[in-house]
Amino acid sequence: MSTFFWISYAILWLLVVPLVILNLILFRQLGIMIMGTARGVNQSGIPVGERLPAATTTHLDGRQWSTEELKGRPALMLFGSPTCRECAEILPDFQLMTKEHQVKPILMLFSSAELAEDYAHQIEYEDEVVLVSSEFAHQLDVQVTPYAYAIDSQGVIRHKGLVNSREQLESYIKSTKVS
Repeated sequence: MSTFFWISYAILWLLVVPLVILNLILFRQLGIMIMGTARGVNQSGIPVGERLPAATTTHLDGRQWSTEELKGRPALMLFGSPTCRECAEILPDFQLMTKEHQVKPILMLFSSAELAEDYAHQIEYEDEVVLVSSEFAHQLDVQVTPYAYAIDSQGVIRHKGLVNSREQLESYIKSTKVS
């Protein structure tokens, strides 16, 4: 065979081997990002079965708000952000389903007061809106949105994690009734 063939054959292998290695690294990273994120996020947070810790933050209007206010009635805390597309998609169902099941809805927004007020007005949200400070998020171990805590009437967490579908939202709401 010709010298040209052998040179091109060697160059081809010198290119293919690094590409295969890079693809394996890329698939591993992609797998960690896609497969590991939801599981990792759902494992974070306050464990199911424990009481929601006492923590305070502020309402949209500046009044103090405490997690202690949740005792006595099942509640669903939905952590969101005005810039979160998934949050905007789930909010109409959040409002309807919490009313339908007599569960107290609390929208917890990672936002400034002005932006949160504009957002609540824009989406026509009528229930309680609470601002989330970084300290408050740290106390409740919330790192992403849309994240939710389903809390029963005794203040015990019955379900937690990412919520980005109507079915997930319904399972969270139903879990608040189990005591």
